[in-house]
Amino acid sequence: MNYSVQQIKFECFSYIKEFGARMEDWAIGAASDPESALFGELALDRAEDVWMWKPALSPAAALAVIDFMTSRYRLERTTPNPGTTPARFVFLYKKRMLAA
Repeated sequence: MNYSVQQIKFECFSYIKEFGARMEDWAIGAASDPESALFGELALDRAEDVWMWKPALSPAAALAVIDFMTSRYRLERTTPNPGTTPARFVFLYKKRMLAA
């Protein structure tokens, strides 16, 4: 199932609200292979980190979500190895907080 721009934005806001944090504590991006991007290139831990991904209707729809979330809500934009396949999976994750 592919998600519209509005559906993905709603999912992002729901996740951020559920797991509580400032918007600046989150990163968002797009990938053609979100599993490889999150758990390979970005080295997230499946069990310990907070993350999600949703397939957008198109790469342009994915970009629209990312542009909205980064420009209006200051999420960090992350672009793991973009590759040559158009990225239509939007991913979101909570950045790790380093202990002081």
